[in-house]
Amino acid sequence: MLPRVAAFVFFFAVMSTAFAQVTAPDQSLQQQLVPESFKLQASAVATKENWDWKTAVSYTLKNNSGMNLYMGIMMGSISLGTCTQTQAARGGLQLLPGPGVIAYPIDIRVGPPHAAYVPAGARIAGTIIIDDCSAPNPGQPTAPLSITLMIGKSATWKTMIQYPVSADAPIQQMQ
Repeated sequence: MLPRVAAFVFFFAVMSTAFAQVTAPDQSLQQQLVPESFKLQASAVATKENWDWKTAVSYTLKNNSGMNLYMGIMMGSISLGTCTQTQAARGGLQLLPGPGVIAYPIDIRVGPPHAAYVPAGARIAGTIIIDDCSAPNPGQPTAPLSITLMIGKSATWKTMIQYPVSADAPIQQMQ
């Protein structure tokens, strides 16, 4: 009985170390990035649908890192002024689970989330829909947009690093 327990403990120790190496974020990538690695530009339109307000944020992101990368937007990481209720991301970058996330929602029309391949120097565009967002920055013509990117040299989101980007987004309100 004791040899079986020892073998199991040894097997578990080896497998957990190997698993950690395969699924650990690539910290060397983080060290290669500088604030100018990504250029985010955005604008927003808030519209009232029945009784609810939704804000569509249109963005473009340029990869100035000099590296071909896989990218997505970390789920739960988007804010536009005071608004944080992200409903969906369409177009360029999909919403990807953050580090350590085991269960996450999947849109059955789209399937599981996938990182987008963004070559060095390329620009990618998309739209983010935010619920319950009528005035992201009351009284101001712009609002700060903050997004945490998931970035990696492979499409496996479990090995990606998180990298914050931000921009001031002009806001148009439609009644």
